[in-house]
Amino acid sequence: MLARAAADLPYDAVSAVTPFYYPVGFEQLKQHYLDIIQTAGKPMIVYNFPAFSGSSLSGAQISELLNLDGVVALKQTSADLYQMEQLTRGNPDKTVFNGFDEILASGLLAGANGGIGSTYNIQAQRILDINSAIERGDAALAKSLQREANQVIDTLVGAGVIPGLKYVLKLKGILSSETCRRPLNPVSDENKTKLALLVEKGLC
Repeated sequence: MLARAAADLPYDAVSAVTPFYYPVGFEQLKQHYLDIIQTAGKPMIVYNFPAFSGSSLSGAQISELLNLDGVVALKQTSADLYQMEQLTRGNPDKTVFNGFDEILASGLLAGANGGIGSTYNIQAQRILDINSAIERGDAALAKSLQREANQVIDTLVGAGVIPGLKYVLKLKGILSSETCRRPLNPVSDENKTKLALLVEKGLC
């Protein structure tokens, strides 16, 4: 239904996670993506997130997905940097995004073309600076910036990433409400203090 709706809207591409809960075979997975591409009529960004999907794909399988007609990019949310390097080396005409915010610098060094991450919403400039540092070959600066980013991420993880993000965005006047839908809990008073301190220090 979402793919059908996307067909009539001015999106550049669509993305979808691999099916989860019920395991599916690789041929079924390929058909899943082909069905979405056909329905949406738009380029597809495939999404590999083995920790959440429960489906661990080999590098060869991910490359096969990347080379389906209509697939233009991959979001690779995996800590396997060797696989990241293999994918980018083997598919130089495709765009590969790093998924885990906490290893963006490492993912870029392994060949990722960029990143897609939730915590970028509150530390966008730092993320841009990490990318610029890697492009200039300044690995030391990228490492230092990634450590700063990870201080923010550590605090968000303690607070609950999505509620924590919404709370910070409200503090910064970007959102009017910090409320998340159940079953996500609101940020505790202790974690609100920690997040507010990050904002006060200019870390996010």
